[in-house]
Amino acid sequence: MKRLADRDLLTALVLFGIAAVFSSGTTTDVKDWIFPQLANYVILAVGVTLLARFLLAGVLKRAPDFVDGVRENWPAIIDLLVFCLIVLAYVFVMNGLGFWLASFLMLTLTSVYLTQDKTRRNLTLAVAMPLGVCIVAYFVFLRVFYVPVPEATWWLGV
Repeated sequence: MKRLADRDLLTALVLFGIAAVFSSGTTTDVKDWIFPQLANYVILAVGVTLLARFLLAGVLKRAPDFVDGVRENWPAIIDLLVFCLIVLAYVFVMNGLGFWLASFLMLTLTSVYLTQDKTRRNLTLAVAMPLGVCIVAYFVFLRVFYVPVPEATWWLGV
């Protein structure tokens, strides 16, 4: 039973669950076209790869990489939980704030939170990089691939 706590197997199962949830809601709407489906297929492919790696390790009799909850792992677990909360908040405010503002805020919050050495230079980079990523993504999404993104609904006049 302990073998079921292997990192590759647990990660593959979580990725399969994520792929199943996001595959079930697809429609013929424009927003369900190539980009979301491609991202879902990538998640599914990574899950299949991790499952194959787990099965291959079993056949080759390699020692499994168990998930453990030792005290040294708690900072990483807390960082992961905070990141998940930021992403969850992003999902809920994206339609209200609009895709670009919500994306910038999510990337900035994540970058600032995960910056280990919080010097002035590192914090400036943690804000500048998300801004640059959003600007590049704007041109690629809207001008090259014509990907529709949610517009803000919380602003006056919208």
